[in-house]
Amino acid sequence: MKKYIVLSLLAFIFGSTSCKKKFFGDVNKNPNNPYSVDPKVILPGIEANLSYTFGGDAARYAGIYNQQIEGVDRQWSLLNDYKFTGNDVESMYENNIYTKILMEIHGLKEVCTKNDYHHYNGIAKTLEAYTLLFLADFWDSAPYSDAFKGLGNLQPKYDSHAELYASVFKLLVEARVDLAQADGGLKQPINEGSDLMYGGDVDKWKDLTYFIEARANLRLAKADPTKYQTVLDLLNTGLNNDFSFPYSGGAFAHPMYQFNSQWEAVVVGKRMTELLTDYSDPRTEMYSQYFDWQNTYWSENKTHVIASLIEQEFIKAECTFRISGSGVAHPFYINAITLALERDGVSPADIATYLGQASVDPGTITLELIMNQKYIALFLEHETFTDWRRTGFPTLTPNNGSVVPRRFPIPQSERNLNGANVPSSTIYKPVTWDI
Repeated sequence: MKKYIVLSLLAFIFGSTSCKKKFFGDVNKNPNNPYSVDPKVILPGIEANLSYTFGGDAARYAGIYNQQIEGVDRQWSLLNDYKFTGNDVESMYENNIYTKILMEIHGLKEVCTKNDYHHYNGIAKTLEAYTLLFLADFWDSAPYSDAFKGLGNLQPKYDSHAELYASVFKLLVEARVDLAQADGGLKQPINEGSDLMYGGDVDKWKDLTYFIEARANLRLAKADPTKYQTVLDLLNTGLNNDFSFPYSGGAFAHPMYQFNSQWEAVVVGKRMTELLTDYSDPRTEMYSQYFDWQNTYWSENKTHVIASLIEQEFIKAECTFRISGSGVAHPFYINAITLALERDGVSPADIATYLGQASVDPGTITLELIMNQKYIALFLEHETFTDWRRTGFPTLTPNNGSVVPRRFPIPQSERNLNGANVPSSTIYKPVTWDI
């Protein structure tokens, strides 16, 4: 296991230095010559890079927008005032999302398709769907169907939001077909270290495909309320285990711990602080620690939870509330809060005290209560920014000006090298589902 953790983390720490031209493939590599690396070596690097990206910059930028954290030093104080430019997302977008995740997935799928490694292929497509959903939700459109062609096309067109979502749904269906195949021996990702997230358990990966599909439909429900029932139906076969990535500390530390150790540039956000105070929350001291290497919540060996049973239970609470009202949604709401408090080590007695407050459980719950509690429970998970855009909760007062941003900026390299295809947008323009 340690061997593959080392390979994975070295990949995301040093991999970007070899990328010379855009994110559509190494121009020194023949695009017609498929990868020949063993899938058990490729997969852990993809998983590590995905965790590092979404547990790092993606979480911090979204956390600045929705006031879970506040930037107080250097560029982070500028970001806090929404002085957010394409250069700020350059590394996350080009070096990580495209070069280290999507391009590597593209290579992994080549190997798997050529050799009928169905289970690896199913995992690759699941991770690809997760990543494309993020691109659609935070940029609205992005190069995809026309990308990854090396010298064949250095200026790919942008897939629209609808096209990206269609690709997400298609990939998830294909992933389930692949994961249902009867692979054997080395074709399964069960060898030591080959799958650092679910240990090669194809049933857990199948569950994740339904959860990702539910997440996507939850966004679409803002325009089409019938999707709330679709979400609940999908979650009947959703997560039974958290989707997470393990960090061992030291050179392979959680991305938030690495950031705190190097920057000390953020503190707990004003809206997060207000809600913790309003609810007399027992996690206040834990969440409000100084953001440096001594912060015990963001420890070096903290597991990065990417999708959780806690989030799933809050989704059930929200969708049930919208369809059936407070009474039916109430058990899901209480269970979601309880799971979140238990995860953070709050004692049973303190959980009972917390839930006994009328501010937390007035008996008849509201959508605002559900979303405020979810916002607290999913501290520094980028999903909370999407939740705010969908629901308007928690209510936010802009850090600067009169409007809170609603998307990430276009990377500067896109404007420089693919300008003819870059859509017109600003950080204040809603994505397609955000109407």
